Amino acid sequence: MKDRLFFPIAAFLFLCVTVLTGCAASGGLLVPGQNKIILKNLATEYYNVAEGYMGVKNYAKATEYYKLAMREESLYLTAYYKLGRAYALAKDWDNALPIYQDLLSRDRENGELRSSIAYITAMKGDTDEAFLQYRALLETYPEEQTYLENYISLLVDAGRGELAEEQFFILKEKFPDSALVSSLAPKIAELVDNPDPNAAQIKKAEDAPSAK
Repeated sequence: MKDRLFFPIAAFLFLCVTVLTGCAASGGLLVPGQNKIILKNLATEYYNVAEGYMGVKNYAKATEYYKLAMREESLYLTAYYKLGRAYALAKDWDNALPIYQDLLSRDRENGELRSSIAYITAMKGDTDEAFLQYRALLETYPEEQTYLENYISLLVDAGRGELAEEQFFILKEKFPDSALVSSLAPKIAELVDNPDPNAAQIKKAEDAPSAK
């Protein structure tokens, strides 16, 4: 099934390369501007191949074709973002993080990028820094339910029961219909019964004024 999915695209890519190399060998008989059009179409097909690989969760292959698609200026940012997402889905945090950081430098007010960076930072093992990033994010977007849910989920995964309970009460008050309320409650209760010895120190660090 996968072979049938990619065969037509692969055939098109082969045809484009053949046309370009053939014309170069014959002295170049393309109509003015046609070379650019073919290269753009080729980049578009690279992007489509990458999307196809994403659909079947072959993230390693997807990254290869997103990189090729980035050669086309009009596709660069879209393919670049998708490249970062493919790395993240592949749990290749070391390659994903700098891409998201670079994208954020281009769009400082993008909360989704900030949230992704906080999550990736946690997945890389720097949980304390990730929690600080989530706290800052929630100060900027206090009504964003998803950010709060993600923050609590990470606190629970890290075993930070008291901190998770504190944020859980906020979630219940602000977003009582959250689907995570019922699933998080027993996990947090268990953690609170077995408190994290580092919780007080972490909370002190989180409550400290952040550097401007």
